[in-house]
Amino acid sequence: MIPKDATRLWEELRHRDPNEKLDWIRQLAENPTPESIEVLLDVLKQESWFLREQASRALAGLGEQVVEPLIEFLGSGLWYTRTAAAAALGTMGLPIAAAPLTELLRDPNRTVRDAGRDALLKMCRNEMGRHAVAVSFRDLPERAQRFALDGLAARDPEIGSQLGALLRDPDLRHRDEEPLARAVNDDGFRWEDVVGENGAESGSA
Repeated sequence: MIPKDATRLWEELRHRDPNEKLDWIRQLAENPTPESIEVLLDVLKQESWFLREQASRALAGLGEQVVEPLIEFLGSGLWYTRTAAAAALGTMGLPIAAAPLTELLRDPNRTVRDAGRDALLKMCRNEMGRHAVAVSFRDLPERAQRFALDGLAARDPEIGSQLGALLRDPDLRHRDEEPLARAVNDDGFRWEDVVGENGAESGSA
């Protein structure tokens, strides 16, 4: 789909009621051509919360063919696009998304960090996803690891306990440590200000 076609569609949608918009999203998802997927992904860049949520759900049902672009969207300059992409990846629960979603825990935007936690929690509801999340957490500095684990445990103590057990398992696959990049958030705080110099959060997220 060329840009002018997308622009025309958005102009048409502006005046439609929510049910018509929802039907439009469903039609695109039912026919997952490269063009329809491109439009669904483009919806995640739109300001409409309603359309983003519906597109996120639709994309989550398309499986591996949309994983890579959704992961790329986690680096979008639009906080709501990062949030919508995280929601879709969390629902999909594919292990490949564990590390990119874990990176969202250092995002400068609190809403995005919360979306990352929620997505990781969903991923942990299946065994393979839980293992992938544990591996991604184990790659974090100690205090950042505790921050990440505590954030999930606060939402679901059972999942937190399961992850904690995995992290204590000496046989858990471990990758080379990759330090978290520094970032400045919307309020002027650095990542270190939010979670401490070595990655632990000193206050609420």
